[in-house]
Amino acid sequence: MKNILILGGSYFVGRVFTIMAASAGHALTLINRGRFSMERYGTKEELHFDRHDVQALRSMSAQHYDAVVDFCGYEPGDVCTVVENLPGTIGQYIFLSTGDVYDRTIHTPKGESTPLLKKQSSCAGGEYMYKKALLDQETREICAKKGIAYTVLRPAFIYGPYNYAPRESYYVKKILDREPIPVPRDADSEFQFVYVRDVAVAILECMEREAARNEVFNLSAPEIMNYERFMQTLKAVSDRPYDTYPISVQSVISQGIPLPFPMRKEESELFCGDKAAQALGLSYTPFMQGLTRAYQGFCTVFGG
Repeated sequence: MKNILILGGSYFVGRVFTIMAASAGHALTLINRGRFSMERYGTKEELHFDRHDVQALRSMSAQHYDAVVDFCGYEPGDVCTVVENLPGTIGQYIFLSTGDVYDRTIHTPKGESTPLLKKQSSCAGGEYMYKKALLDQETREICAKKGIAYTVLRPAFIYGPYNYAPRESYYVKKILDREPIPVPRDADSEFQFVYVRDVAVAILECMEREAARNEVFNLSAPEIMNYERFMQTLKAVSDRPYDTYPISVQSVISQGIPLPFPMRKEESELFCGDKAAQALGLSYTPFMQGLTRAYQGFCTVFGG
């Protein structure tokens, strides 16, 4: 059993990880703003305050945390604030970064040694990406300075139950509402996914394996998707008919249609997740299997 401090832990990846870690018998302390309680899943303690509240951090009881798992670091300084003000000691700091931290001018599949963003890009989400890149680096630097083992995880598009980002749920909602689905006929981008449970398993493995200490891992299933392949998979997992209509990428943009994945080749998101598979013993969930579970979960949520 490990003593784990979780920052966030009640939404999507954090929720799935908390449920799995509690089931595994770990002692869990959560810091979040209290919008959704996880006590029903067997957490040891929930503290409801904003992670930027230095006084609240300093008032926590001093103890040793085998791991701090950070799901909600978004602003530069977020990791330093925790490391420098949390009473007690930290054995390992696990930071959930993103595959979006990589230099976007590099279009080959990105490995962990690919250079990170050096400046904020003008693309959608550019500020978020750059801040995550800064935090990614901050985690490694402050932990090295303090003698704390770090692990940084850089996932591709995460999907699955509890996903609050309108990715696969965008399509499930369209199907249940019997609305035709737009398909960008001239989209030439490619992208990859990782199932939410695989991310949670990776975090659990990072706490158990020496090979994960002071390391960075991409989390990305090997299947390369595009809009055509995605729609083919969606059709295979859907239990009801639906209509689609072709549309140009330019029309999607001009009409403000909120399609969830990149459409242009230069926006492609491709990664190599082999290092995590080998070092963590991670077996990625096939996309067909994961999307089936996600589809069924969102049908329940939306009342389908």
